[in-house]
Amino acid sequence: MRIIDISTNIHEKMLRYPGDTQFKKRPICTIETSGCNMTELLLSTHTGTHLDAPFHFLNDGAKIDEIDISTFIGKVQIIEVPDDVIDSKIIKERFNPGIKRILFKTKNSELKTSQNFSKNYVYLSDDGADALLDRDILLVGIDYISIEQFGTPTFSIHKKLFRAGITILEGVNLNGVKPKEYTLIALPLKLTDLDGSPVRAVLLEP
Repeated sequence: MRIIDISTNIHEKMLRYPGDTQFKKRPICTIETSGCNMTELLLSTHTGTHLDAPFHFLNDGAKIDEIDISTFIGKVQIIEVPDDVIDSKIIKERFNPGIKRILFKTKNSELKTSQNFSKNYVYLSDDGADALLDRDILLVGIDYISIEQFGTPTFSIHKKLFRAGITILEGVNLNGVKPKEYTLIALPLKLTDLDGSPVRAVLLEP
């Protein structure tokens, strides 16, 4: 079995969404001064490869520790999207029946190699979100740090997915990953009452 790491490296110059916390690290202890190395971290719940919980945009939505852990483990389909938007057409054409988790591989994979945020990333459209709802999806992911078009004031895509019980995985690294079925493992930290969590996401290929 091959294990493919699809997580983004976390470091101080990493790509981040405008307004999000810049990752920082500070040594608390060193071997020379204290006999061990220990580091303090400053980061947000949406740093790097991360999961959005419904509470991110819905006050009555589930927190990250309240989501069934089986959501984050299981068969996943990677769908390659050649266009600038993920719409219902591409989902209807390429979706494998019975799949509960989808990751979209887009042109964003190239954008993620830059440390500069781009507003022109590929995103999920409204009718694309409706197509996912029709297919009883548990989790949807994308290869940039947001699944929603930049500047959307109402965050309607996130809210639509969350209200349907769909968890969102953002910031996956799909460079070099072939579009087919794998097993996904993307476990969040067990953070109480929070809106999301960084994850170490991997694909298992038989």
